[in-house]
Amino acid sequence: MKTLYINNIPELPYYVTEALNQLRISLGFSGENVKTIMITSSTPNEGKSFITMELWKMMAEAGNRVLVIDADMRNSEMKSQWGFELKSGDCGLVHVLSGRAKIKNVVYETNIENAYIIPVEVLIPNPINLLEGNHFRELMQICRKEFDYVLIDTPPIGMVADALTIGPKTDGCLLVIRSAVTPKRAVENSFNLLERSGVPLLGMVLNRADMARKGNYYYNQYYNYGEYDGKR
Repeated sequence: MKTLYINNIPELPYYVTEALNQLRISLGFSGENVKTIMITSSTPNEGKSFITMELWKMMAEAGNRVLVIDADMRNSEMKSQWGFELKSGDCGLVHVLSGRAKIKNVVYETNIENAYIIPVEVLIPNPINLLEGNHFRELMQICRKEFDYVLIDTPPIGMVADALTIGPKTDGCLLVIRSAVTPKRAVENSFNLLERSGVPLLGMVLNRADMARKGNYYYNQYYNYGEYDGKR
């Protein structure tokens, strides 16, 4: 198995680390059958990739064998945020979904113990046909057996159909909401889309909330990890 080195690992403030740990622990209460988790948002720039990668890292540090799948094949944020580079000839998600590589050839170890990744090696404008094919379903079935958790970072659910195609093949979804920025109507639309597609909503993550403000206004149940100006 090849190794992919994660170069940009941010040092988080204590309160951010604690809130993310609460999120990790809370997910554990979802049940032992909840292993494959889609992480998405309603609109771009809400912090879903940041949440995905930090949760992946913390789960691995807690002793879980965790795989993250970069399924944002239109506009991957993970490469730029986390500073990893694929070498010429390396395979990734597009290769396995198109049948040009075996699953074992697209799963990479990382320099984070217990943390594995399937990266996007090339961006494509319309990956729906690949996501609807049998290769993606087979990928999810095999990874579910091989790992304690599988996290899937997707494009925003309110923008393109990718997340709605991926979601029904997972055990549930985390919805990332950017505090005081994401329109309430966009969040309600995301709820409706998830409900119609039959994807369980495991929880919400309220991102970049101003801890100095009282009475944050998004709903009754969410995970709030405060305001942090690091990479997302």
